[in-house]
Amino acid sequence: MCNIYTLMAQSKGQLTLGYWAIRGLAEPSRLLLHYTKTPYNDEFYVQGDAPEYSRDEWFSKKSKLGLDFPNLPYLFDGDIKLTQSKTILCYLARKYHLMGKNEREEAVISMIIDQSHDLRSELNGVCYHPKEDFATDKQQFIETKLTEQLKLFEDFLKKTGKKWSCSDDITAADFQLFEYIDSCLMLDESIIDKYSHLKNFMKHFREIPELENYLKQEHAQRPLNNKVAIFGGTVIPRNKA
Repeated sequence: MCNIYTLMAQSKGQLTLGYWAIRGLAEPSRLLLHYTKTPYNDEFYVQGDAPEYSRDEWFSKKSKLGLDFPNLPYLFDGDIKLTQSKTILCYLARKYHLMGKNEREEAVISMIIDQSHDLRSELNGVCYHPKEDFATDKQQFIETKLTEQLKLFEDFLKKTGKKWSCSDDITAADFQLFEYIDSCLMLDESIIDKYSHLKNFMKHFREIPELENYLKQEHAQRPLNNKVAIFGGTVIPRNKA
């Protein structure tokens, strides 16, 4: 029996977002879809347990979905089939008018999306492939890469002075920035306390009415990473709502 399941009943014409049963690289797009109240099919693939950590559930479907570049996450929207997490997020943002009001805003939004993605990639290295032991790599990451990036984001928010990261209106950048900063904070919640603008941004995002329930329920109950990860492969209780 296949373990692929959906949160919503399949419906012809609905979007389908396929990914592992984790937050990972698909969560910014999920946040955007919940914010816009867009009905969609959340198609999850479950990694096997230790010691094999089988990915057969995905591999058995990978070549049969009509994807030009088979990968996770993927998005189906009618006859449009996309892969690559940033491509999917930006496609959805344009579809729902969350990619800025002009070329300048769109360029800055794209920059924040890429910068946030780079931070998440650094976190993945610590969580999945620590160079030494996890505790050592975690501390080095917090003291170097994470501190450096949080300072850059803090300075950016202070400089722009907008309600959100790139605009007074919420954009795709905010879903990406929130999710990937929040993912890093699972290592140490307190590190954000010294960055007042960034801390306020995170608080403001959590209070979005369209997302409050999702963040407290499905989002909070989903692992950060896949089972094979050294950190985040199971649900981690949070100190903050």
